[in-house]
Amino acid sequence: MTDDQMMNLASAQAHSQLRAAGKPFADRVGDLVRAWKADGRNPDRLVTGRPFFALYCWHLQTTRDGRAPDAATAAYVASAHRANGGESGWNTVLSDRAHCSCHGDRWRLENLSICLGCLEYVCYEFNGPCCAGAPIVG
Repeated sequence: MTDDQMMNLASAQAHSQLRAAGKPFADRVGDLVRAWKADGRNPDRLVTGRPFFALYCWHLQTTRDGRAPDAATAAYVASAHRANGGESGWNTVLSDRAHCSCHGDRWRLENLSICLGCLEYVCYEFNGPCCAGAPIVG
């Protein structure tokens, strides 16, 4: 297997770990962080796109709620944030557009939330819950 194939595999594994349904989101994040640490903090294990949006919204919400993550999780989130362009990258993500799964309407991500069960976007009109017991953040 080539180095490029290994990098793609690590990235794909990271994304699939956050998308793994049936497990609480915090547990999926823990699995992701442990795999990242075991792989020498390989930057290819940092999430992008929808999984990054879910991770960062979750992180912001848990921090606002006074439930600060452990040091390894905080380091992972900070590394993913930097890898996605830092604050300017986050602002770019928020200006991206996506369809909500509840109505199919197209919104800027700053106006959407995300279900941490299935990682589907939902709009403010959503009358949920989406997935049993899964929080919606964003």
